[in-house]
Amino acid sequence: MRLTSLAIIFVIIICPFLFISSQRSEAAIQDQRLRYYYDNAIDNAVQDAAFTLSKSVVNAGYNGNVDIEEGKKTAAIIFFDSIYYAFNAKGNPASTARINACIPVLIFLENQGFSMYALSPCINEDNQSELKHCWYPAQHYVSEPLEGRYIIRYTLENKVYIYDSVDNTEHEGDYWEFSDKISYFSDAQAFETLRISAVKNSVQLKLKDYMNVYNQWATGRNLTVELSFPSIKDSDWIRALADEGLIAFAQGFPTLVGKKYEHYALGGGRVIRKPPLIGYSYNGVLYYCSEDCHYYHNTVIPDPSFDPDCIIYFSDTCSAAKEGYFPCPHCSR
Repeated sequence: MRLTSLAIIFVIIICPFLFISSQRSEAAIQDQRLRYYYDNAIDNAVQDAAFTLSKSVVNAGYNGNVDIEEGKKTAAIIFFDSIYYAFNAKGNPASTARINACIPVLIFLENQGFSMYALSPCINEDNQSELKHCWYPAQHYVSEPLEGRYIIRYTLENKVYIYDSVDNTEHEGDYWEFSDKISYFSDAQAFETLRISAVKNSVQLKLKDYMNVYNQWATGRNLTVELSFPSIKDSDWIRALADEGLIAFAQGFPTLVGKKYEHYALGGGRVIRKPPLIGYSYNGVLYYCSEDCHYYHNTVIPDPSFDPDCIIYFSDTCSAAKEGYFPCPHCSR
């Protein structure tokens, strides 16, 4: 057989494989573009909601006691409106219902606890069962008992609520006020680790419970999205807990190839403006601390050698560090 004939046969055999390979490559590229569009739409919606959340609060100030109930409701509406417009689904009940099924949960992180805006079966005005987003009761950030007796309720700041199961007493205050009773509270970093763990575990436990109930309800009801628990990086948890805000979970948007679509997005609403950081010079060293630092108020200020004219204020830790100030070793700042 001539070489030309062999070449023709080879081309005839290899062409279908090359065609299939090119089709798969093109599908993979289009799939990545589709996933990127989903990610971008959800991230933008979260940022829109977070911005609305921060702007909706009147007289936020520095007092740390702001009611954001109305802000949360408005932010939830803004979030889904942004998503609907991104998918050209606004005003189309069928399309919005499909989108809602793919974004089942929004979690709003607040100082005292968190609330969940999630899909839930309910009975409408026509006495028919329907699935729509509803507000769930607020939950606290609670940890496992410490030292066999103390049940701690944490906040996104330094304040804690303590129940002593041995003495049957309740206490509240900044964590360092209880360092003589709870050894973990004598170190700022140890407390911060406990606080983040308590917030993270409280949210994850509630989310897992919700997903189990949702999947049981969805079985046999022609709902194509089965919820699975998202894997969130520890660094993202720390970033999410830096301030009040929200987390959105999305699953089940249609894809072309590969595993099913899953995504989460974080948005810091900065609803409650935290007190500014105080910078000062003490014993020849520049420090910065929180406004309620017990060491600053009880040791630094009363010291006759302390010069109050050295006090300066910073909006965040990065600004303080850039000016050569070190974090106070006695508080979480």
